[in-house]
Amino acid sequence: MKKFFAIAFVFFFFCGFSSNFAKAEPAQEERKLPILMYHSVLPNENDVYVLSPERLEEDLIELKRRGYRSVTIEEIKRFLKGKGTLPEKPVLLTFDDGHYNNLFYARNVLKKHGFSAVLHVIGCFTEYSSTHEKDHPEYSHLTWEEIGALARSGIFEIGSHSYKMHAYKPRFGIKKRAGESDEAYENALKADTLLLEKNLIEKSGVISVSYAYPFGAYSEESERILRSVGYDVFFTCYERINVLRFGNEKKLSKLNRINRDGRKPTAEFLNAHGIR
Repeated sequence: MKKFFAIAFVFFFFCGFSSNFAKAEPAQEERKLPILMYHSVLPNENDVYVLSPERLEEDLIELKRRGYRSVTIEEIKRFLKGKGTLPEKPVLLTFDDGHYNNLFYARNVLKKHGFSAVLHVIGCFTEYSSTHEKDHPEYSHLTWEEIGALARSGIFEIGSHSYKMHAYKPRFGIKKRAGESDEAYENALKADTLLLEKNLIEKSGVISVSYAYPFGAYSEESERILRSVGYDVFFTCYERINVLRFGNEKKLSKLNRINRDGRKPTAEFLNAHGIR
């Protein structure tokens, strides 16, 4: 009889424990990811969308001092798809518009400190610099050839910022125009997006890895259209830190970015946005 109760006790204890253990949800791994949005890099200039090379270098030095490590879109995608890891304190840098000064000034600063970045280019600006005035840090944009060289350097990934929709008129960015039919809107957005893709592939040897919404303007409809032509990573302009959960692939559709206002000293800027 004692033997029976002993066996029963062991059975119910371990079966009950195993059952509760099986039901327990494992703690979901999270990473906080600040994404900094840079634009133009020029000496002796610090403005809302302009940063001096010296201040850019201060940013990178301070980020490293605070324990941040530069990551790529591929690393982020693997983490959010439940297939890879991220460092304890990841950071992603992006540069919008495809300014030539990103090559002339920013590239060497990034390389020196072991950082990579995503460069979102505007097709019509690149086409103009490729066929007219080029290689002037103050006003030129990157040529198709230069975009290809930057991609092959391993320092920059290349993303889309539209071909000719980075404008306030006739529509605001890629938003639908008043009175525009669903079909007309889809055709316009697809045509613009595919034109940039075609040029990047044929003239730069590059496949775009992400889409940065011009002015941060987007809708569920625009996301659906862009997904239909192959995009799965989208950048907004909401200024907040991203919380990434391992295996939560949906987060790729709305990655927030913090504009790097060049008027603010590095420590003040980082502290103000909780990047500690």
